[in-house]
Amino acid sequence: MVIRNARFVPHHRPASAAALLAATALVLAGCTVPTAEGDDGRTGENFQVREPSGPTLVLDSSDPAELALTASQAFFHASPVAVLASADDAGDRSTAAATGAAVNAPVLLTDGGVSGANIVAELDRLGADTVVVIGDEQAAAEAGAATGDAEVVPFDPGALSAAAEAAASARGADDRDERKKPSAAKVEMPTADRLDQADVDSLRAEIPDVTDPQLLQEILVAVDPKLGQEAAIGTALAAGAVPVEVPGGNIATSPETVETIRTLKPLGVVGIGDGFGTADDLGWQVAVATSGQTLPNGALRLFPGRYVSTSYTVPAGVADPAAAAAQAVDAAALNGDLLDGAPLVTLVASVRSSAPGDDGDYVDEQPLELITPAVDAIREAGQLVLLDIAPGDQPLAAQLDDLEPLLTKPGVGLSVHPEFRMAGNGAETGTVPVAELQAVVDRLAKIATEHGLPQVMLEVHQSTAASVVDRANLTIPPQVAVVFTAAAPGVGQATADGVWADVAGDLPPQTFLGWSAPSDVPADPTTIMPTEPLLGLVSAG
Repeated sequence: MVIRNARFVPHHRPASAAALLAATALVLAGCTVPTAEGDDGRTGENFQVREPSGPTLVLDSSDPAELALTASQAFFHASPVAVLASADDAGDRSTAAATGAAVNAPVLLTDGGVSGANIVAELDRLGADTVVVIGDEQAAAEAGAATGDAEVVPFDPGALSAAAEAAASARGADDRDERKKPSAAKVEMPTADRLDQADVDSLRAEIPDVTDPQLLQEILVAVDPKLGQEAAIGTALAAGAVPVEVPGGNIATSPETVETIRTLKPLGVVGIGDGFGTADDLGWQVAVATSGQTLPNGALRLFPGRYVSTSYTVPAGVADPAAAAAQAVDAAALNGDLLDGAPLVTLVASVRSSAPGDDGDYVDEQPLELITPAVDAIREAGQLVLLDIAPGDQPLAAQLDDLEPLLTKPGVGLSVHPEFRMAGNGAETGTVPVAELQAVVDRLAKIATEHGLPQVMLEVHQSTAASVVDRANLTIPPQVAVVFTAAAPGVGQATADGVWADVAGDLPPQTFLGWSAPSDVPADPTTIMPTEPLLGLVSAG
């Protein structure tokens, strides 16, 4: 039997069960390994856990019964035993979850968004000939048709587990306060040790004994336990997944969770709950947590916060780009102090050209070997970098291939100017379709995920919101922070009130605003800066 790596501690199981853990896992490349299995000691029936396909998986149904069913399908290929409880009772859900974890059985729920026929079909798929129904003989009888032809074993522990008590208490508090939603209440992790061992031993004597079950190895289940998720979590624990609590469902905002994942280096992660976004979103969070790469302040996300930028052009043919960049770093630090934000340097990576040039795009790109030392110097000073690119007649993303070696460095983002776009390739002069901007966002997200990078900033300069056609349809993945900066009418001037109102109106969801500061900033800059909506970036170039 393959023993779990020492860095993984299956703390949701009694010590006596720890030796039973064996090797099955996801491979981050996306392929799978054989399903782990054991035998039912009484009948020889097969016991198999299932590796969810892909390196990350999210189970996000808001219906407890549906969530429980998808968890069973995700984690179990076969099981001679299943646990059943009512979706309407928080205490029974928690007790069922702890029971499933204790006897290595998937947990299903009745009375929810899943029909009795669906539950019977799942029991047939699992090959479950025994169903443990939470409650007394009456509860077992009421389960009725949902148990199919399986033998029914009632399980009514002498006392509610701590998890069940916590869940019931949380539910009661919600019922007394209409302002709260029951689904948002946090519950205790429904682990096996929440049950009295004597009750578990008594139950084991009545159900098939799965001997030496080989469980999932080095698979994490990320949870922010909420009411309704208990059964799904219990099924994950029953299959051998190791739980890690993620406050708010956001790995990137929890240093403790990041450190846990970085230490454990899981082979696969399953998120339970809608706070994790898509599987790709969770995949990025896991990748960046594992990579150890951070922003200059040690965080993985850029916001909440404020940044203050200063523009900087690498002079052509300069002898020491790094030394020249140091001047921009000093200027950014001064601006940051003055305007109360983290310093950021905008480095010009390309400029518009009046001639098409060899590649016909009307853009002159700065040589990579010239700007790389400047980027490195800015990053070594602990500041963020935005690569400013000028559009020609090609899509905004056309220059990213050449810049990717720099965009794979943490803390390096991009700044674009849709209003400078020339006509061609589906765009009219001075505008870009939202699909063109979306291509830039998606490309940055892909780079961040593939290289385990913290969140990447994309600044979009606008003097009118209409310069991105159908801007409201832009979709923002968590890997990218998009800032729409309301442009100034001229160098050294502040953003005009009309421009601010236009650019700030009807922003796409999950985006931020930037504003241009004047050269003459008063001692108290808050007297001139807009306060609604909140500023994410101040351009002080």
